Amino acid sequence: MAYSIPRDVFVLLEAAFNQDREKAEVFAKAIESSIQAIESQADERITHKKEALKAELYNELRTELATKEFVRAEINGVRAEISEVRAEISQVRAEISQIRAELKQNALLLKILIGIAVFGLTLFNPAFVKLVELVIK
Repeated sequence: MAYSIPRDVFVLLEAAFNQDREKAEVFAKAIESSIQAIESQADERITHKKEALKAELYNELRTELATKEFVRAEINGVRAEISEVRAEISQVRAEISQIRAELKQNALLLKILIGIAVFGLTLFNPAFVKLVELVIK
């Protein structure tokens, strides 16, 4: 981008060189060339810095971001854990159903034992025996 110095600065340069327009133009061109060189160097530095930052950011993000393989491995690990938990749940359910069956069996046995005990206590009760003797006579 071409840079030209403002008109009032050029007038000041002419005044500084005692109204010698050629010297003022040469000096103005030198100033313009210096400014352009500084701008081009700044642009080059900015471009270089921008590329360096972009590469650095890319490298940092690449190490931070999860890759497809990593994500797939994690998903497979979670799936394996889920299948293990499902297997454990089915084992627990089987144990629960087995315990329920045992409880039902024990409840039935308890009812039978209570019935036998009541029958035995009734049969061998002396008052019951007298009542049976009275009824039979």
